[in-house]
Amino acid sequence: MTSAGKSPLKLILGAANVGDKEADPWARYDTPDEVDAFIDAFARRGYTQLDTAAVYSPQAPYSSEPRLGAVNAGERFSIDTKADFMKGHTKENITHDIDSSLKLLKINQINVYYLHVPDRNNPVEPALEALNTAYKDGKIKAWGISNFRADEVQEVIDICEKRGFVKPAVYQGHYNALVRAGEKELFPILRKNGMAFYAYSPAAGGLFSGSHKNPAPNGRFDPAHKSGSITNSLYIKPSILGAVDKAIEVLAKHNIGGHAAALRWTAHHSILDKKYGDGLIIGASSPQQLESNVDTVEEGSLPDEVAAALNAVYEEAGDEVAYHM
Repeated sequence: MTSAGKSPLKLILGAANVGDKEADPWARYDTPDEVDAFIDAFARRGYTQLDTAAVYSPQAPYSSEPRLGAVNAGERFSIDTKADFMKGHTKENITHDIDSSLKLLKINQINVYYLHVPDRNNPVEPALEALNTAYKDGKIKAWGISNFRADEVQEVIDICEKRGFVKPAVYQGHYNALVRAGEKELFPILRKNGMAFYAYSPAAGGLFSGSHKNPAPNGRFDPAHKSGSITNSLYIKPSILGAVDKAIEVLAKHNIGGHAAALRWTAHHSILDKKYGDGLIIGASSPQQLESNVDTVEEGSLPDEVAAALNAVYEEAGDEVAYHM
C-alpha cells in the first residue's frame, strides 16, 4: 500500500491508544465502531500505514492488536507492530510473537516488525536470526529497531553483515524540536546504512501548548497514568520549561498554537527527509483531533521567526532528553 496524502513525510497512524478502556483509562478506541471511526478518518486522507505493538495500550498490554484485527484493519492498512519486550527478546520469543501478531491482526504479513526496546539481558544475535527467518518466510516485509542507542544499532548492523542476515530498514525513535541528540549520534549510522527514521512524539506530547501546566485526566502529562508519569519525567525540568516558555511567546505573536507549531517543525524544519523514507507517527484522542493533526502537518512550513524560536529551544536546553531508552 502507498500513501497518497499531502504530508512532506510518511504519515503513520499510531494505535497505542487502541485498547481495553476498562483496564486502561488512556485507551480511547475500544469497540469496533470506535476503532473503525479512528482508522477510517486517517484512511480518508490518503494514508495507509498503521503502527501498533504487542504491549499496547500502555496499561492494557495485548489489547491493541486484537481490536485492530477485529475490524480487519489489515485490509485497509499496512500494519507495523513490535515484539513483546516484557518477555525478553530470545529467538523463541521473537518467533512466537511474530506468529501471535499475525494471528491477532488477521494478516498474512507484517509490514515492519520492531524490536520495541533493547533487551540488555539477552544476546541480540539469536533475535536477529529469528527476524531473518521470518523475513525469508515472508512473515515480515521488513524489520526495524526502536529506542536503541546508536552503538547498539551499529552492533546489530555488524552482526547482520557478518551473518548475512537482512538488515533493519527502519529506526523508530523519540524525536521533536526538543529531543534531537540522535542527530549527532544516531542519524549518521542510519543514513550510511539506508535506514529510514520514524519519529514518535513529534509534537513533544503537547509541551509547547502548555498541557503540562494543567494536566488533563488520563492526558499526556497526567502523573497518575503510566504514560503521563514517563512524559513528566522526561520533559518537566527547569531548563526545558524555561526554553519552551520563550518559544511560546514567539508563537503567540504569530497566533500559532504550540501543538501545531511543534508538529509542523518536525514535519517541515527537522533533519527528517522524505528521500530517506522518513516518517511521523501521529495519534489523537478523537477522530476529529486526528483530522486536525493531519491538517496541521499538511499546512506547510512555519514562519522563519517561529522556526527559529523552536530551534532555539534545543540550543538552550541541550540534550536533556535522551533519544533512546
